[in-house]
Amino acid sequence: MSLAAAAAAQLLTIQRLEVLQLLADQPSGSANDAALCEALNAMSHVVSRDRMRELLFWLQAQGALHVLDLRMSSGMIVATLTERGHDIARGRSRIAGVAAIDGREA
Repeated sequence: MSLAAAAAAQLLTIQRLEVLQLLADQPSGSANDAALCEALNAMSHVVSRDRMRELLFWLQAQGALHVLDLRMSSGMIVATLTERGHDIARGRSRIAGVAAIDGREA
């Protein structure tokens, strides 16, 4: 793997963790894709809405959150953290593909 590919893969794991942490910080454990996208962009990540949706659907496939797809009615996707996702966000659990709190990947 090239250095650029390795850096991109590491950035992806960090973005996944940060999405989970952003959701964990919400009282409801939920947020829409636009708000999450803005929050990651404010953290100096350049993330499109399409990329955010890829992150959310990947995290859903891992059981870390549930996605409610409202694109047909409102153009949004709403993500809600699962118990597993909350544990990952707080460093109590780890899964491959998501950076750990200590900066290492599982």
